[in-house]
Amino acid sequence: MATLLSNQTLPALPAGMARPTYDRRGVRPGIIHLGLGAFHRAHQALYTEPLLERGDTRWGILGVHLRERRMADVLAAQDYLYSVTERDGEISRSRVVGALCGALYAPAALSRVLDAIADPGVRIVSLTVTEKGYNIAPAGAELDVADPGIRHDIVTPDAPQTTLGVLAAGIRRRPVDAPLTVVCCDNILANGDTLRRLLVQYAGLFDPSLARRLDETIAFPNTMVDRIVPASTAATLDEAGRRLGLRDEAAIVCEPFTQWVIEDRFSGPRPAWEDTGALLTSDVHPYEAMKLRLLNGSHSAIAYVGQLRGLATVSDAMADAATAAFVRRVMTEDLRATVMAPPGFDVEAYCRDLLARFGNPTLAHQTRQIAMDGTQKVPVRWLPALRESLAAGIERPWLERALAAWLHYLETARNDAGEPLVISDPGAEALASRLRAASTSLDAVEAALAHTSVFGAATWPQSFVERLAGHLTTLRKHGTDALIADRG
Repeated sequence: MATLLSNQTLPALPAGMARPTYDRRGVRPGIIHLGLGAFHRAHQALYTEPLLERGDTRWGILGVHLRERRMADVLAAQDYLYSVTERDGEISRSRVVGALCGALYAPAALSRVLDAIADPGVRIVSLTVTEKGYNIAPAGAELDVADPGIRHDIVTPDAPQTTLGVLAAGIRRRPVDAPLTVVCCDNILANGDTLRRLLVQYAGLFDPSLARRLDETIAFPNTMVDRIVPASTAATLDEAGRRLGLRDEAAIVCEPFTQWVIEDRFSGPRPAWEDTGALLTSDVHPYEAMKLRLLNGSHSAIAYVGQLRGLATVSDAMADAATAAFVRRVMTEDLRATVMAPPGFDVEAYCRDLLARFGNPTLAHQTRQIAMDGTQKVPVRWLPALRESLAAGIERPWLERALAAWLHYLETARNDAGEPLVISDPGAEALASRLRAASTSLDAVEAALAHTSVFGAATWPQSFVERLAGHLTTLRKHGTDALIADRG
């Protein structure tokens, strides 16, 4: 068995490979991160690592896993060390990161997690728990009070199961005069404002004083994060082992590009992330709207069309001429027209860079992974752009076709070749059953758009409904070749 990466084996790394040079024993946890997946470890942790290197040891990260235990155990066995390899074509660069000073699995260590959030020495709680981790009411922006986890936490707020419950319970234990900033890093528009609203709504159901405290004393800056970080595979773990000469079961491979835009609205001390590449600004909204639609929206188009066409990865999709042309049109013709670029920002260059990043063949970003939880993602990535455009009397023909592809993907759960697809989305079956029960494409679209938990309660224009039905008919009869064809 290969030797495992750990504090003891760090000297065995190849000469010249970046690694922690500071004394990790002196690092104090100043950041609690909820949702310790690959993205955080390849993004926010890397913005924090240089601060530790220069001697600011206040900002060690205690990671909290809310749903899955395995990685907490993996990291503990490696003294919370892991490697990040940035790859673009034949160019690769690896480093070992030491910013983590612990990892807890919340269901098994809840008291320790809540005590950590309550610790006045902790100044930042950050989160990457994906869109579905916030218990947002379907097709809305308010708290889903019918969610079983939320109902449980309202009754037993000191033994919470949800992200909101854990965060609120920890803050409830925290001294009132200990400043705290909660930094949401998920793909939700106005993510900080949204998290504040949800937490205040949640706390107001059982502790009005806590609700007031959350609303008045805790800072919730909005943020935008951008980096493509595929899930690790056996192949990427083996590659990391060859590069390190050690086994790293938490190894990450990602693209070189990284971006973090943070609203400069903190309560108390904060890490000097602007010194390590983050952009601190008074207004994040233009950046997050641009990224949510142009990157995430285009990613979803790649995912559903790619799944239907049997294209396993994003780079496979971009190597397919018809799919690449379709994605380019979705991004640059339809979604681009719905965003306002930040002052001085070259959005056309950003689109070109995105398309190039999507084509990076070394990442193996799975379309199946991006396609997950579409009933949570489509309502924020596509539907607002469609609503705004339709209200202005503007058609978005390529985005409408992407929406039809998603509906067809849910309805059939098969690709163009008839092979079964694995759909990972708890909300999918309720929508798919409506589609399958309809006798015509028009009936199917009308039934789908009436599914208010995804599409909202507002009426969709009849002309849009008919166009969407036409695209669905095209898919049913002729497949994606006909749907995405350029008809001039």
